[in-house]
Amino acid sequence: MTGSIDFPFPKSKPLAIALGAGMVVLIALADYLTGFEFDLSILYIVPVGLISWKLGRTSGILFAVIAAAAWLANQQLTGHLLPHAFLLYPHSLLHLWKAVILLATWIVFVILLENLKIALARADERFATVLEGLEEAVYVVNPQNGDLLYMNQRCRDEFEAGAPLTGSQQIESRLQTVSSKESGGEEYFDSARERWFRIHTRKLRWVDGRSVVLKVASNITERKRAEELNRRQQQKLQLTSRLVTVGGMASTLAHEINQPLAAIVNYNMGCVRRLRAGNWNPQELLAAMERAGAQAERAGRIIHRVRELVRKGKPEPLPCDINGMILDIATLIEIDAEKDGVRIRLDLVPELPPVPADKVMLEQAILNIARNGIDSMQETPREERELTIRSRLDPSAGAIAIEIADTGCGIPESMVGNSFEPFFTTKPEGLGVGLNLCRSIVESHHGRLWASRNPERGSTFHFSLPLHQS
Repeated sequence: MTGSIDFPFPKSKPLAIALGAGMVVLIALADYLTGFEFDLSILYIVPVGLISWKLGRTSGILFAVIAAAAWLANQQLTGHLLPHAFLLYPHSLLHLWKAVILLATWIVFVILLENLKIALARADERFATVLEGLEEAVYVVNPQNGDLLYMNQRCRDEFEAGAPLTGSQQIESRLQTVSSKESGGEEYFDSARERWFRIHTRKLRWVDGRSVVLKVASNITERKRAEELNRRQQQKLQLTSRLVTVGGMASTLAHEINQPLAAIVNYNMGCVRRLRAGNWNPQELLAAMERAGAQAERAGRIIHRVRELVRKGKPEPLPCDINGMILDIATLIEIDAEKDGVRIRLDLVPELPPVPADKVMLEQAILNIARNGIDSMQETPREERELTIRSRLDPSAGAIAIEIADTGCGIPESMVGNSFEPFFTTKPEGLGVGLNLCRSIVESHHGRLWASRNPERGSTFHFSLPLHQS
């Protein structure tokens, strides 16, 4: 069960000699009984070849001499006992000459057979050397009884545990099937030595013609350990990602909730000033308190939607009226705009089709841009402070376009387009997450957000929202 491959000839030398001698006797007896009516000398090549293959060239030549002598003796004996048969070969020198020719022929055959055996042995040796040098464990199994017909050194190193291997059961009893692959290979785990193997199986014909099973076992322990290490690293990365997400969520909440809280403070302070001055109207106070309550509800919705955004990353689209959304946003920023002396101008195309969007998220994105526009006009002369919000239909793109233009200080050249760097801000109290968050919200609606510089002064932010989301 090493690297050698043998033909189905007798295993022991005495048996081979006995078989060869018996065949010589049988051939000589048949030659004698037929009275040389048939030339059976060609049959002597069988025992000569058998002995030569099994015992070597010297024994083969010796057996060729024995066979030639047996043939010649048989000829002489037949000539004395059967004179009529001897008439076929009247001269004894002819018998001797033919015996010499037969002997020379058999000797040449023995030499050729020896050379063939050497060539086959070298080929077998090269084949065995290749198999012995493989990193994979190779073994051949008789499917009838599980006997090992061949195994290379790697197989012995991997699976021998003190006692020599005699059957495939000794190998496979230690392996637990883990998974099967489409390529035909199966993964096994050796729990005793904590090793992984991938075994490929193929049926083939053995040297004696019977059907056997070739198995190639690859040790994949290092690969499995690397996969396990990578899995653990991925778990750590996911944990880190969640921690970063929590931090981003905290920053986002701080940025987004600041706006409704500021609106609530403005409404309440307005009510307080009017109550202290004694110049108040119950209806006006009621309206202001209702707006403050609406902003508080809005803050709660923002917390809920930001949490959903972090957890799922997908909006909940419902048909939204863009113009109605812009009107609500104009109402929300009206107080801040009046305080800063900013005029709000709306340029809305009527009867726009609804857009599938998450209203809270999209409204927050537009509101962020509008408030940024108001904040950017602090250095602009009061008579030139104007915030323009436009809406229009873009049939060619199948989308609704929204533009928010201001007359403020304008965006830096690096922000032209959609390059909104996280944590970049021009406001001392800003967190630098607003524009990047707005872009994320718009892109989650399969839209685009980009910025441009106005020819005179200020900047314009452009939204493009598709009418249909795939």
